[in-house]
Amino acid sequence: MKAFHAYDIRGIYNKDFNKDDAYKVGYFLPKLLNTKKILVGRDVRVSSPEIFDFLCKGINDAGADVYNLGLSTTPMVYFITAKHHFDASVMITASHNAKQYNGMKISRTNALPVGYDSGLKDLEEMMKSDSISVNKNRGKIIEYNQKEEYLNFLKTYVPDISNLKVAIDCSNGMAALLI
Repeated sequence: MKAFHAYDIRGIYNKDFNKDDAYKVGYFLPKLLNTKKILVGRDVRVSSPEIFDFLCKGINDAGADVYNLGLSTTPMVYFITAKHHFDASVMITASHNAKQYNGMKISRTNALPVGYDSGLKDLEEMMKSDSISVNKNRGKIIEYNQKEEYLNFLKTYVPDISNLKVAIDCSNGMAALLI
C-alpha cells in the first residue's frame, strides 16, 4: 500500500488506500498496540465518515472497543489520548493536504506517534500476511464527547478577552468546531 509514510498513513483515498485498508488497519491495530480500547477522531473531509466506519468495524471485529470522539482536531485527539490514558488513538485526517487526500495518524500511550520505524512497518506487514478472524466477542462503539474538557484546557492558556469584539474566519479548518 502506497499510503504508509514515515509518520502516518496518508494518500489519495480510493487510489493509495481504500476502505479495505482502513478495515485492516483497524483490525490489526489492537494487536500491534496491545489494547482493547482505541480513541478515534476525524476531520470533515468527505471521505472521513467512510474511513471511520471501516476502521471501526476492523477494531470491533478484533474484539476492541472504539471511543468515538467524533469531529475533532488532531491536538484534541492527542490531548484526550494522554489525559484519559488511552493506549492507542487514530485521527482520521490528511492535515493540510488537498481534499482528495485522507489518512490516519496513529498514537500510542501518552499520545506518542506511531511512525514507520516504531510500528507502522509492523502494521503494514500484518496487513499483508496475517489472517483475519472475527472475534466472537466483538467490540463496540462508545460515544465519547470530550469537547468541553478540551475547551476548558485551552482556556487555561488564554487571558480573559471577553471585552473584545473578535471576528474569526476558520475557513475549512477543524478549529471552527471549537469556536
